[in-house]
Amino acid sequence: MRTPLAAAGLVALGVLLMANPLFLPVSVGEPTPAYTHTVQPVGEGSVAGIESPATDGENGTDDENSSNASDAVVAYADLAPDAREAFDRARDAPEGGFGVEDPAERVDSLTYPTEPTLGDGLLIVERDGERYEFWTRTVEREPGAVVAQRVFLQPVAFLVGFLAVVAGAAVGLREQLGGE
Repeated sequence: MRTPLAAAGLVALGVLLMANPLFLPVSVGEPTPAYTHTVQPVGEGSVAGIESPATDGENGTDDENSSNASDAVVAYADLAPDAREAFDRARDAPEGGFGVEDPAERVDSLTYPTEPTLGDGLLIVERDGERYEFWTRTVEREPGAVVAQRVFLQPVAFLVGFLAVVAGAAVGLREQLGGE
């Protein structure tokens, strides 16, 4: 009589542990914002790529789109000095960008939306005949405890739960097959 109860308990515990993404991570604090600056050349693989209105009508776009496109391109010299400095720093960074966490370190002349769009967090900058996408955005970073739960606690709990279900099934089968 104890064996079926043990098997059911192991299976129930296993299912509960495997369902941990439903109740973990428990939010421990407010996300902290980080402000990122990224520069990449405009090309086919980029968001403002060849088919983008930012390409100035090079691929047969009509005159109306061409005027909108030329409005979207900003000359490097027309950027505010602090924006030029941020552009150069991001362009020269090995990763193609940099981030700051202190709101006081943001560039006042740039916007930092969470979802950049052309003209708001995404500028097409023309410098020395080359065009670059200049992205600025706000990224919400989760507290370290939440990251630890997602990286360590959830996978371990799922694995232990899976093993408990297997153990429960083995105990139940052993009982049914006439084991001791």
